[in-house]
Amino acid sequence: MNFLETIFLFFAFQAFVFAILFFLKKKGDRIANILLGVYIMLFSFNIIYNILYWSKLLNTSDFIHLSLTNRIPWVLYGPILYLYIRRIVHKNKFRGIDVLHFIPLLYVLINYLPYYFLSAHDKIDVLTNGKLGDHVYFYTPHFIKIIIALMFFYCGQLFFSFKHIIKSFNNSRWLSWLSYSFCGYVVSFSSYFVLVHFNLLETGSDYFIGFSMIFFTGLLSYFGFLQPKVFDGLSMDRVLPFKKYQKTGLTKDISLELKSKLINFIQEDKPYLDSELRINNLAQKLNLSKHHMSQVINEHFDLSFFDFINKYRVEEAKKMLIEDDNLNMTEILYACGFNNRVSFYKAFKKFTKMTPSEYKLLKLEESL
Repeated sequence: MNFLETIFLFFAFQAFVFAILFFLKKKGDRIANILLGVYIMLFSFNIIYNILYWSKLLNTSDFIHLSLTNRIPWVLYGPILYLYIRRIVHKNKFRGIDVLHFIPLLYVLINYLPYYFLSAHDKIDVLTNGKLGDHVYFYTPHFIKIIIALMFFYCGQLFFSFKHIIKSFNNSRWLSWLSYSFCGYVVSFSSYFVLVHFNLLETGSDYFIGFSMIFFTGLLSYFGFLQPKVFDGLSMDRVLPFKKYQKTGLTKDISLELKSKLINFIQEDKPYLDSELRINNLAQKLNLSKHHMSQVINEHFDLSFFDFINKYRVEEAKKMLIEDDNLNMTEILYACGFNNRVSFYKAFKKFTKMTPSEYKLLKLEESL
């Protein structure tokens, strides 16, 4: 094992430890933690598999039983990451239809079952003499192409299904980074086999695939050891080792003063009732630049401008729902600053975890 492979082994071990920690983690969404733990564990296993392959140890009697098991993480990366992000974004429970995501895994397990149950001696003989086709149910020379197509399918699913929704979450950068890191791995994975196919790269020279995996596990190590709050939903803007606004000239004391000024203005003048309110308008009212206005909101409230304003609008709507029976839902949403029903219901549910009707019913029941 050379020096580079030793480095890879270190990152594999680090990923394994983090996977265990996520399995044991009680804070946050338990199911999401387990899914992320499985995803990290798959990377750990894949890195170890590659190390054994590079070091020529994989086809020895000690490790031959691991041969071809790398097919398992290949078909699981996409489904596990997709289900994890869906869980974070939508809080969806598993549904019966979700078993469809694991059909490729079932295919791999059944197809390679005859080979997996061979003795160590027979496995070495099969791989040495090219007899794998005799020990799988459905041998296909296009298996790698199918795997690559499957991986790209999940890349598309991640971005088309969650691209716009993720932006509304405090940990959007974390979720986006997870998606991009997976797609980066897919590109390096597919590039390797394309280059090998055209004889531009020797089989076994796939270190750059390993680099894409240790890049993921390395950043995971940073966030896990130094900034673990990112896994609990804190925006990555708040945990990266540099300050987003460090060159703006806005000191801590001035920032706190502007925070107080902003709260007083919001509570007394209620500018959020104007559906056309934009950050430029609010900044002008307080004699601030747009950039400083954004800084104060992000630093002290950990919200985007629109979420900050919508939070006050929702509070206004909650009062109207209880105190004014003469207004219907449409009148309320316009009166508190929203300009359409969809944005009203989305914001209301985001900050109260229930619909306006459910909230009103709950308060009526509490008053009885």
